[in-house]
Amino acid sequence: MTNAVVVVDPRLPEEERLLLRSAPEALYGPSETVVRPRFGGRTGRDAAFAFWQAPLWTFLPGLVALFHGPRVRAAGLAAQASAVIALLWWPQTAFTVLVLIVMPTAFAVLLALCGEDAAGRVARLRHGHYVRGDSLSAKHRMLLRRAVKAVESVLRSEANARGLLDDVRNAVTLPAQLWEIAQTLVELDRLTAEHKGARVDDPWLAALVASQRKALHLATTSVIERIEALENYAAQTRAADEALERWRAVQRLAANDDAYQELLARTVRDELAAAEIRGLTGQARVLEVALQASLAEARRAGLSLVPDRKAV
Repeated sequence: MTNAVVVVDPRLPEEERLLLRSAPEALYGPSETVVRPRFGGRTGRDAAFAFWQAPLWTFLPGLVALFHGPRVRAAGLAAQASAVIALLWWPQTAFTVLVLIVMPTAFAVLLALCGEDAAGRVARLRHGHYVRGDSLSAKHRMLLRRAVKAVESVLRSEANARGLLDDVRNAVTLPAQLWEIAQTLVELDRLTAEHKGARVDDPWLAALVASQRKALHLATTSVIERIEALENYAAQTRAADEALERWRAVQRLAANDDAYQELLARTVRDELAAAEIRGLTGQARVLEVALQASLAEARRAGLSLVPDRKAV
């Protein structure tokens, strides 16, 4: 039941609301009769558990504490060390104290820890101030899930967290809207279940049943419209989040605008440098051609100085 939908009356203290949402298995259905448990919810099974655990916590607290948290482990090890020292130095006295005092105390503490827990107590005392989704019919459970999903989508959105959606109003209004929807669905669920077994043989009864069914239909249509309005708000909130993300992307790009301008200027300078290099390359080619022509002319001039070259 970890994924159970739970809607709690927003007028309850926040601590109780969190406790009820965290323990849906402890909640009662709308039609369930809540009775205060006898002996604080403790049973014979709890007494038997405390009875066989008490000797372990008395003589082997260090061993039992290993299966608990760090604080309990530390306390268990300290108690174990004290028990061992006492039994070594004063065996008879220590054994008597452990059996007659420590063991009954351990039994009483363990039994006190059993029974109704904090979530069960709050669920019993606050019955009628919460709605557990799986206590409704499939149709109404689906509607409640849709409403919860829409409200959570708005409240968890970044736009709401930044105060762009009037977060104070959302924090107050949306839970109240959700609670009203949940109460309406509970009543619709109850009345719909009653009408399933209604007999319409009598014309007078048939007219009354038809009128009531029409009222149920109108109420169902109305609550669906409220849920759709919440879903539309959630969709607009998601669109606002997307727009916010785009805005941030633009801001990031704008922050680097100077770098892009510098890059562009550098590119222009590179183009000018390239043109200059191309000019120098052209001049070098002209010089190369002239140099080659000069060398050819010098060769010809040198050949003219050696008339008997063929003979050589």
